Amino acid sequence: MPENFKQKISKSLFCPAEKIAGSDDILKEILLRLPASSFLRFSCVSHRWRSFISDPYLRQLHSRRSAAITDSLFLFRKSDKKYHLDHLFNFSDTSKRKAVPSNIRTFTDNFRSVEPLHCCNGLFCLKLLQLDSDDVLYCVYNPCINQYTNIPLPDINDEEEIVSMNLAFDPKRSSHYKIICIVGERLGFLRFLTFSTEGNNWKESGQGVRVRGEYYFVKGVFLNGNIYWISKHSAFVCFDVDNDSLKIMPSTSVPAGRNGRKIKYFGESAGNLHLIEENALRPTLLNVFELKNDCSKWYVKYVVDVDDLTHLFPLMVINEPESLDVIGYQFDVLCFVDGEKDGKTMLVLSVPEKMISYDIKSMDIKELLKVQLEQLHLSIEGFIVYNYKWYHAYNHVQTLALV
Repeated sequence: MPENFKQKISKSLFCPAEKIAGSDDILKEILLRLPASSFLRFSCVSHRWRSFISDPYLRQLHSRRSAAITDSLFLFRKSDKKYHLDHLFNFSDTSKRKAVPSNIRTFTDNFRSVEPLHCCNGLFCLKLLQLDSDDVLYCVYNPCINQYTNIPLPDINDEEEIVSMNLAFDPKRSSHYKIICIVGERLGFLRFLTFSTEGNNWKESGQGVRVRGEYYFVKGVFLNGNIYWISKHSAFVCFDVDNDSLKIMPSTSVPAGRNGRKIKYFGESAGNLHLIEENALRPTLLNVFELKNDCSKWYVKYVVDVDDLTHLFPLMVINEPESLDVIGYQFDVLCFVDGEKDGKTMLVLSVPEKMISYDIKSMDIKELLKVQLEQLHLSIEGFIVYNYKWYHAYNHVQTLALV
């Protein structure tokens, strides 16, 4: 083949790619369709691409246009009154790396304790304990870009304590976020303060409340402008972020003869709130509740029987030492994905030694992660357990949002 003909073919093949690479508008549309991690990797292509990708406006646009798809979980563990990040694993693609990325590990290793207070659309609110002192820091952290910013503390008196902090972040509405601080006083009285990155100051909600029983404030769910909190014993509540007001919301009933609800999971999937409780008739039956769109009541959407899993994973069963009678089960739901419309509906379960996914329709089971028993001794309410609980898991959503 003549050399000049080869050159013509070469030019005709590569000219369109050169035009695409040279067009900022076309390049922007391509980059905005990439996952956040891939978006960042392309900054290594050239100095021009690095400058282009570093543009804060482009990153904000990516965060707003990208769907907040959860396919990974962070797992935290508490030991000796300190919190540690144990694992980051992908439950939709088991071939992907399960180790915590080195840049995130470098960040967490700078502190004696890294306590998760809340997670919202890719951002974490963390309570940090310094390595060489007892000083406590609160920060907002984005693990995708490994960036954090300290949270200024609200003005509280000596008889009060910070119970928790929750994030309200909706990248489709704004690049700004709010922090809701729950401050506790004696006798169970709580008040709520709000910090906005727009105003950069704390604001009292003007409404306090006396609560009975404990709420899972570290596992609040932000959805449609509200942060929802549940309790084992008390009525559920939600905080209207825009109006700075606390409201009572519908609750599930506490089964007769039980000391509270047996909660296995609380979270959001496909734009709906889901609560999973142990069935009162049998501990291996799970009631999957969904909150109606008008927030009028909870209804049972699925009933899942995980009894067959005990034959595959016998360590789930707790036996009485002498009689070997079954006295309980060790498992918790780390994540629930409702794929009623566009995919499979599955549970991500923690059982002793393993994390598994369980498709509740096809009953397919996949092993996601192995955990050595000696590495997981969680002391909870005086008992030693060998599986992660639902409140140890936090969704990992990739976002380029700046903090």
